[in-house]
Amino acid sequence: MNIGIIDIGSNTIRLNVYELNNHSFHLLFSKKENVGLISYVNKNNLSLEGINKLKQCLLRLKDILDALQIHIIDAFATASLRNLNNKLEVISIISNTVNINIVLLSGTMEGNLSFKGAMHQIKYPEGLYIDSGGASTELVFYKHFKNLATHSLNIGSLNLFNKYVKKVIPTKEETIQIQKRIQSELETISIPQKISTFQNLAITGGNMRAIRSLLVHFGWIDRDAYVFSANKIYKLLQILSENKTDTLHLFLKIKPERVHTMFCGLLILEGIISKYSIETIQICTNGVREGYLIQNQIGENK
Repeated sequence: MNIGIIDIGSNTIRLNVYELNNHSFHLLFSKKENVGLISYVNKNNLSLEGINKLKQCLLRLKDILDALQIHIIDAFATASLRNLNNKLEVISIISNTVNINIVLLSGTMEGNLSFKGAMHQIKYPEGLYIDSGGASTELVFYKHFKNLATHSLNIGSLNLFNKYVKKVIPTKEETIQIQKRIQSELETISIPQKISTFQNLAITGGNMRAIRSLLVHFGWIDRDAYVFSANKIYKLLQILSENKTDTLHLFLKIKPERVHTMFCGLLILEGIISKYSIETIQICTNGVREGYLIQNQIGENK
């Protein structure tokens, strides 16, 4: 059985098509569109133009699924829609015009599902897991691969960029403002007493994977490496801060679609490893889409 999972994010909308076989799954292909829904939010409402952008994107994705005769489609939205005043109107329009039902995930649910999706990839049995997106960052404290606590912060690479950055790469003053905001958000988190160490951090998200590409570009890690020292993040941030023009050109070379969000994503990661004295970082390729699949398709067939 094949199934399509559509993840409606604040920056990107992604379709993953999976092949399900008993209790296992295999990713057949993935398609991403950079819609930037957060750019169409005004006074906490998604504009008609934004709704139309969402509708047209989903129609294109649905055409792909129809051509492949894939009729099982799950769609969910995270911070892109959940905090909007007109979220119910948006969902109703999409349901009536595209015939796709969108499930809204709370921040806690998003973090729980993301951890569930990445859990079989995580190397270390105790530590911290984060899923950092365009408009929110979810943190999961875990021990013996069990989720002890999930926290969702209303900071992401795209909303930080929109709020604090005037051009493309933050100035020194803008960087300080962003770092203060990240530190302020992290101060709101209560740490489970059962956690004895935070030295291991597992991360997922488009900007987090883009950061790995930067490390590969500089030759600091191998192309097939997904675990590295957290100190490399401090070194990377220092180099990227020295010459903003070179950094802009580098971002355009490595991940042009993330040129405006990669630096803010890096600042979020730097804030977390500094706050929790992280020593080792692991990049996970799976996350909320796989967790949603496991929870709603594989789990129900057990």
